[in-house]
Amino acid sequence: MPPTYDAKRLLDGRTVIVSGVGPGLGRRTALAAAAAGAWVVLGGRSAEAVGKVAAEVAATGARTARLLCDVTSDADCRALVALAQREFGGVDCVVNNAFASAPHGTTLENADVDRWRETMDVTLFGSLRMTKAALPELRRSRGSVVFVGSQSMRRIKAGRGPYATAKSALVTAAQVLAREVGPDGIRVNTIVPGRMWGPSLRTYIDRLAAERGTSAETETRSMVGDNALPRLTSDEECARVIVFLASDLSYGMTGQTVDVNAGETFH
Repeated sequence: MPPTYDAKRLLDGRTVIVSGVGPGLGRRTALAAAAAGAWVVLGGRSAEAVGKVAAEVAATGARTARLLCDVTSDADCRALVALAQREFGGVDCVVNNAFASAPHGTTLENADVDRWRETMDVTLFGSLRMTKAALPELRRSRGSVVFVGSQSMRRIKAGRGPYATAKSALVTAAQVLAREVGPDGIRVNTIVPGRMWGPSLRTYIDRLAAERGTSAETETRSMVGDNALPRLTSDEECARVIVFLASDLSYGMTGQTVDVNAGETFH
């Protein structure tokens, strides 16, 4: 039978690892997990960013631990899992948020294939490294894994190939892993955010407005023109869905892909 749950404390007493912690979705995921009662273990390459998020999480009264972690390093991934085990006794969920993106305009013809490889190494293989390092602990907890995809794989654009390809591969990897580790009670799902209202998108919109001689409001209205909901989603909304996928509310879900995009595309 599925376990019972308290809707107000969905992750109470559970340990959640969040990789790729920065000012956007990684930060929001850490705070959302803490608000749901989790002990949060933060990993990222920027000491400043990880430290700031750790301080915010701690300020909520939640327990947290952090470590500099480059997901292209097996040793770093193992160290982050070891920290979670040492501080909190195990791992219940891994949220793979770390990613790399080649510059906009990168095509197969105009860039070395290494540009594609670098993106894949962080975004795809980094997520796999982090997940592999955590599998022994997840097997004990019968825990869950959440991969973070991207709307870039739904609306393909020239010059975004490395990133879109890596994010698309994550979906297939999640489905394969769901088959592999399902017999151990581990669930693996993917969230696919649309364009999220947060620091990165605000910077992008401001740049577009400057280049085109328009305003941020004009560019934002243009972006949401085709959405079923006439607005952008936020990184906080996406973080809440990640908490759902980490919780027992999604106990019957594995190998699934959940789009959060205000109806920009239907899948």
